[in-house]
Amino acid sequence: MYKELKNYFFNEIRSDTLLKLPEDFYEKVREYIKKLEDEKEKERAKYYYRELRKLRIYKAMYFDRENLLKEEEEILNKIEFIEEEPKGIYTIKDIEVVKVNKQFPQFTDGNFIYNLNKEEVITLDKKIATILEKHGIISKLRVRM
Repeated sequence: MYKELKNYFFNEIRSDTLLKLPEDFYEKVREYIKKLEDEKEKERAKYYYRELRKLRIYKAMYFDRENLLKEEEEILNKIEFIEEEPKGIYTIKDIEVVKVNKQFPQFTDGNFIYNLNKEEVITLDKKIATILEKHGIISKLRVRM
């Protein structure tokens, strides 16, 4: 199977169109890789497997889709019909300009790491600023626009 995978990979590189692969090709390759015990051979087989799929998907996206396997069609459909959700952005309503009153240890909200050094003027998420203000660690500043 290793030799077959390697040959398909290099033949696919040489060809301008998608080669005809057996319908169960990827399934057989995955089974083969699972059973491999030699780590070097396993890594090489994974490499050829990944690169062959990438190459075929690339060809299908930009060229002809003839000889595309069902599994590859599903991948392409998912790629083509991705609906991007807009990421939330901070607006002036989401942040507070604050002055740090006390040195405070580094902390995170899961997204950012905050360092609060005494006397600094910084911007913070409104929720975090409200909590820190209650404990006297920061003071909110008024900003004129």
